[in-house]
Amino acid sequence: MEITSSNFKEKLPEIEAAIDSASFLAFDGEFTGLNAYRGISHFDMPSERYDKLQESARQFLLVQFGLCTFHYDPATDTFSHQAFNIYVWPRPCSRNAPDPRFLCQTSSIDFLTNQNFDFNKLFKHGVSYLRPAELEKLKDTLKGRQDHRRLSMTPGTDQNQSIPIPADQEAFLARVHSKVEEFVKSDDQQLELEKCNGFQRRLIYQTAREKYKHLSLTSVTKTGGDRVICVIKADEEQQQKMAWLKDQAELSDLGEAFGFSRVIQKMTESGKLVVGHNMILDVAHTLNQFCGPLPESYQDFKAMTTAVFPKLLDTKLMANTIPFKQEIFNSSLEELHKAVQLPPYDLPPVPPKFSGSGYKADSASFHEAGFDAYITGLCFIAMSNRLGLLCATGDKTKAGRVLPGSHLVQPFLNKLYLMKIADIPYINLAGEDLKPERSHVFHITFPKEWKTPDIVHMFSSFGYVFVSWQDDTSAFVSLKEKEMAPQVLEVIKSGSTFRIQSYQSYIDTKNQAGLVGLENCGITPTLEKMPFPSFNGAEVKKRPISPEQAVIKRHKSVSDDLEVVKADRKKTFDEPDWE
Repeated sequence: MEITSSNFKEKLPEIEAAIDSASFLAFDGEFTGLNAYRGISHFDMPSERYDKLQESARQFLLVQFGLCTFHYDPATDTFSHQAFNIYVWPRPCSRNAPDPRFLCQTSSIDFLTNQNFDFNKLFKHGVSYLRPAELEKLKDTLKGRQDHRRLSMTPGTDQNQSIPIPADQEAFLARVHSKVEEFVKSDDQQLELEKCNGFQRRLIYQTAREKYKHLSLTSVTKTGGDRVICVIKADEEQQQKMAWLKDQAELSDLGEAFGFSRVIQKMTESGKLVVGHNMILDVAHTLNQFCGPLPESYQDFKAMTTAVFPKLLDTKLMANTIPFKQEIFNSSLEELHKAVQLPPYDLPPVPPKFSGSGYKADSASFHEAGFDAYITGLCFIAMSNRLGLLCATGDKTKAGRVLPGSHLVQPFLNKLYLMKIADIPYINLAGEDLKPERSHVFHITFPKEWKTPDIVHMFSSFGYVFVSWQDDTSAFVSLKEKEMAPQVLEVIKSGSTFRIQSYQSYIDTKNQAGLVGLENCGITPTLEKMPFPSFNGAEVKKRPISPEQAVIKRHKSVSDDLEVVKADRKKTFDEPDWE
């Protein structure tokens, strides 16, 4: 079901009812960009990865939120679903409301365009939202304005606020009062005055309040943003009632501006299991846009996440953990969906709960947020069923044998999958993160002319290595033969062109001043081994590389293919004994 500003108010009760009756929820997001952060490293610690992640969440926007609710019927032992594809856009509701700036990443916009994303629908009909703290601030501002307005309606209460009428405004006021006098004598009940500026409107209010006690004056914003004064015939009692109705309408408008954030609040209140696929970016954007600014502290991020989503489960992590990683070789969402439709998996039919409330079994709308949320939920159901078969629990002839509350899924709860980290597969929201042993990892700093083959050559006497670049002048090097690690610093010693240190030493000193004074001679370790020609007995060295050389993407060596990491990977997840 597609949700925009034109039907959000009507459909919100239906969304909330779906959340209330669901067995579990699945969600997904589409963004204006993905990678605002510095380059990631295979040896990032979770806190370092979060530092980079929050930069993206703060600079880009989540513009489409997919929510799919899954409903289990114990009488028939079947699941059904309801899917909502919601366009969200930060539409300012007043002059005091946030008016955020954001970045677009061309690759992300191009990707969404190729997926037929409707940007016109987003910008024109996206559902507005505010953070709860922003809503409270706007309510306080509105209450102050309403109190001032009621005070101004009481004669004699603001005489000290009257302002003298400038001579150049006297003709304007005389013209306005002439129109008002004609209106009073007529049978008309409403008059709209001519457009004027804020100062002129104040003069009209001030003078009209003194002369016309039986008239109500209200500012109205017309289409296009112009503000005019509307005059209505009303006695004091009617004016008080109209003022109350206006107050309520303004509060209602603020409630509508809060918009989509109500859905997130409902998800939090439900306490239901929330499932996503590779969901750390979805979680970060959701928190930052609809709940509050992401905290600087990594531990505060954990606390904030568990406060908003008490139960999270990442199907990407699930698919990359025993026993699934032994059967699933590609854990991208589309490929995972294909895998769980084949033996030994059993994916039961999960039809829409009501006609038109979800996707058909043969639908294929990947990268539409609502559809991706739906597929994520299907994968979770299929993998949960697989656990039931492997652990011999329940009736093997039934599809819904393992439900979200089962102890079999507990090991996967509140762990967010981390991409491209060799030995820390997840962020543990509910406890301490894994602390890997990295005595076989070294950090090197070198001139920008160096390439991966130069680093591999330097470590050639230690066998196969994995190189993970940090930036143009630094990288981590991991040995496949870990037992050789103690010899590295004895054989390879820092020189004028490069510096090398153990991983632990790097961690201990990384917050200190950066290394300086490395000599840039343009000669790499590979070039040093090459025989250069001589002229008249003098060695002719290769011309240094020009500092204006165009920056191009560095070629990867065979050591960048992660095979060394896969070969050396141990069981780092706190996995139960499935056997």
